[in-house]
Amino acid sequence: MRKVLCTILAGVMTASLLAGCGGGGSDQGNSTKGSSGEAGGSQAINIGINTDVSSLDPHNHNDTASSYATRHIYSNLVRLTDNNEFVGDLAEKWEFVDDMTVEFTLKEGVKFHDGTALTAEDVKYSLESQKESPKVGHLVSMIESVEVKDDTHFIIHMNTPSNALISSLNHSGCAIYSKAHVEKLLADGKKIEDEPMGTGPYKFENWTPGASFTLVKNPDYFDPERAAQNDKLTFKVIPEDSARTIALENGELDLLIDVPFTDAGKIRDNDKLALDEYTSTHVEYFTVNQSKAPFDNVKVRQALSHAINKGDALIASINGEGKVFDNYIGEAAIGYYDVVTKYDYDVEKAKALLEEAGYGDGFTFNCYVSNAKRANSATVIQANLAELGITMNIEQMEASTFYEKTGNSEHDSCIAGWVANAEPDNTYRPLFTSGNAGAGGNRSFYKNPEIDKLVDDAATNSDKAAVQKDYETILKTLSDEAVWVPLYAQTGLIARNADLKGVNPSPIQMHDFYALHY
Repeated sequence: MRKVLCTILAGVMTASLLAGCGGGGSDQGNSTKGSSGEAGGSQAINIGINTDVSSLDPHNHNDTASSYATRHIYSNLVRLTDNNEFVGDLAEKWEFVDDMTVEFTLKEGVKFHDGTALTAEDVKYSLESQKESPKVGHLVSMIESVEVKDDTHFIIHMNTPSNALISSLNHSGCAIYSKAHVEKLLADGKKIEDEPMGTGPYKFENWTPGASFTLVKNPDYFDPERAAQNDKLTFKVIPEDSARTIALENGELDLLIDVPFTDAGKIRDNDKLALDEYTSTHVEYFTVNQSKAPFDNVKVRQALSHAINKGDALIASINGEGKVFDNYIGEAAIGYYDVVTKYDYDVEKAKALLEEAGYGDGFTFNCYVSNAKRANSATVIQANLAELGITMNIEQMEASTFYEKTGNSEHDSCIAGWVANAEPDNTYRPLFTSGNAGAGGNRSFYKNPEIDKLVDDAATNSDKAAVQKDYETILKTLSDEAVWVPLYAQTGLIARNADLKGVNPSPIQMHDFYALHY
């Protein structure tokens, strides 16, 4: 194991050294005027990310990279403030008529990017379309129907009381379409992602898959307090860690979202750069597909939980910029309770559990990963499991392929991450309920009717103490049954040109970029 870990660290340290001396390096400095040229004039902000979008249709994805685009193109009925309060976005106000009925009033004068006015019919069409989505339909499963009263007033009728409705409407998957625009696209045989258009602070300009996507300022955005303070955002997809750091150092990038953890120290020491650290709800985990043997056996899953050295995975994947983790939801998230079973790294106990399960001679399986960070974690796990006679074959692929294959249950296991948002239902429901096995988010294919009932009760029960008890029971059950092997919680990092202003990190990684400027 030491040899494996040293090999990984040697590789990432070499990459870090190359980043420090290649491409002009930090001595060449960074632009203090954006890529636009003159200070105070037109500004184009270049942002580095490590993974491409999977879709520009907000109802057809549930990943962070895609939301960077869709959350700025589209708007939602509500939004979450920095103080974790829900306020109106497209909605002027709303009122719970009773526990099954909510009446909304839209802001007047909101226009889509093509100049047409937003109406309640667009909201009705969007929410009804979303309900059919295998990716984000679960967010609005409590909505029975949408009744339009006039252009700016509508009523949401629910099929069950819900504590999650308002927070769900803040999720990027609840973006509001233009009904006329989408109907025309579909009639012409096109997809929504071919020509994304909403009411957001930016308009879609172009997308070169695997390379970049660009958004341009919407001069007619309805909210002057949140209007873009720059003219263009270009997100550059740079999968290789050291290449992203080099691009930041030489001024090709103004902002770096996916900071290579091995380069964090070097960025801190560069007075021309700044590293913003924040508490993130991001959790990385290893999980197996319980629809396949031997992973349908709880003792096998518990054996894996004891066999994996999380500390080594933390160092190998993110250079220790975080902490090992035993929970299923981020510590800073609503719905976190420290009630889980903790599986110590214990090879002998793992071997004993495998013997009890009838797999003392080991077995062979695959593990899908979508980036180099997770490949490093997988390499550590691979070496750990080899001590038990288990062979794990690692398959690295593009993110879009990863989501497709794991959604279709083609994997035996995978390493993934999850960023909890403001509503715990939006974590527990997609990741652990039976109805969302596969593309809905439950890539463990874990099915437990008791968990389904607890998640539903927590979402509808008006008794706060009962809701807390539900979530504590959910967490204890998940950990007892070893649904995941939670690996680590990573520190949130954003790197930038030291002169760039307007950076506002979000613990749930729903960063806004409209305020970026020099």
